[in-house]
Amino acid sequence: MFFKKEKCFAYLAHSNIHDSVSFKSVFENVTNKYKDEIIVTAVDAGYITPYIAKIILEVNILPSMPYKSSMTKKGFFKKFEFVYDEYNDFYICPFEKELRYSTTDRE
Repeated sequence: MFFKKEKCFAYLAHSNIHDSVSFKSVFENVTNKYKDEIIVTAVDAGYITPYIAKIILEVNILPSMPYKSSMTKKGFFKKFEFVYDEYNDFYICPFEKELRYSTTDRE
């Protein structure tokens, strides 16, 4: 079964790289051309990173980014539910158990 991609106003300014990688140069080109006319920059979910938000905010433009819901599977803890104990260098899970790093190997 084949589906047609929905028709919308969009363009591709790069190829074979993630949207977030090419953002800075594209954003700089646009802001250099339209300096004082831009108040808000709307981006899609591919651009939701702290780095991109920082780039936009640094030039006093308001970023408009869609809400991205948690990708945590049902029944699993979310990342923000863990607490890092910097002094003892371990995480504490929501059941107040210590999670210490032990080893990483290729298996």
